[in-house]
Amino acid sequence: MRKSLWVRTAIVASITAAVAGSSLVAYGYVFGFDGPTPHPAAANGNGSSTTSATTVAEPSTTSSEITTTTIPTTTTTHPPMKNLSPSVMPDVSNFGLAIGARGPAVLTYKQRLHDLHFDPGPIDQNFGQDLTYAIQAVQKLYGLPRSGRIDAITRIAISNFKFPKPLVKNGEADRVEIDLDRQVLVLWKNYQIILITTASTGSGEHFCGGADGCQYAVTPPGKFHLQYHFNGWKEGKLGKMWNPYFFNGGIAIHGLASVPPYPASHGCTRIPMDIATYFASLVSKDEAVYVVGAPSHTGPNPPPTVPPATTSSTSTSTTVPGTTTTVPRTTTTHPATTSTHPATTTTAPAPTTTT
Repeated sequence: MRKSLWVRTAIVASITAAVAGSSLVAYGYVFGFDGPTPHPAAANGNGSSTTSATTVAEPSTTSSEITTTTIPTTTTTHPPMKNLSPSVMPDVSNFGLAIGARGPAVLTYKQRLHDLHFDPGPIDQNFGQDLTYAIQAVQKLYGLPRSGRIDAITRIAISNFKFPKPLVKNGEADRVEIDLDRQVLVLWKNYQIILITTASTGSGEHFCGGADGCQYAVTPPGKFHLQYHFNGWKEGKLGKMWNPYFFNGGIAIHGLASVPPYPASHGCTRIPMDIATYFASLVSKDEAVYVVGAPSHTGPNPPPTVPPATTSSTSTSTTVPGTTTTVPRTTTTHPATTSTHPATTTTAPAPTTTT
């Protein structure tokens, strides 16, 4: 009996061990430690669990690799200029439109130029001096003859007008740019152009008078800042200035009745009277002023040189948008100017003595 009982106990133990082993093998196959892969005991090919062992690697807390953090470089992107869409402007006759003309076409051109941030004067049907100045500014930018008349090619330029590129790289959001080569003044606010006007800078002639005696009529290139504004007419030894805003010693941006389309001043930057009336309200003290280009010179000796401001490259010829004709810059020799400014013919507010 004892032998029989021992045999039965051994048989039960063997069956129990076999069942338990089969369960472990099945568990390892179905729920392996590293995903749905066979347990090592079943992956040996011979069913033996003693030929290999399973090792689960713990995540390392240190790394032998040297990591380098690359800080991305940031570049300042200014908002792009918001150009207006092209607009087909009214056709003009063979003689074009000029000062003295009247009619709906004049009004249409005035509205277009106003929207492009020129100042053509009141938006009406009268072609006056303010519109002439605005047309000359367009013609200067495109290298066209500075007639102030709306002819066929000027009509195309106004129809497809694009704002000029900045004269300086990485300029301030608010700044004044004076282009000596094209004789225009451009006012920027928040990286957008808010005013373009014709201008007349130093003629380059040799003259005598004023606080510095004999000198050249030069508008020096460089970077300056608006320093001092005088409200009203300011008398000087070289003539009168309307609402001058000084930016380089005695050199100022100011209004005058005569703003020819070529360099004609003693060194200041002349702008139309009506624009000079409100120009100071568009700028602020210490605002940057960039004078860019080559100063004019007509005297026997070269004027003193001044390091120019850093500028972006400009083309020597200008292509009117919408055409395939490249119009070269004009090199017309303009008449000499006298040292005395012409008399004012524009009615202006009464002069004041306040500053």
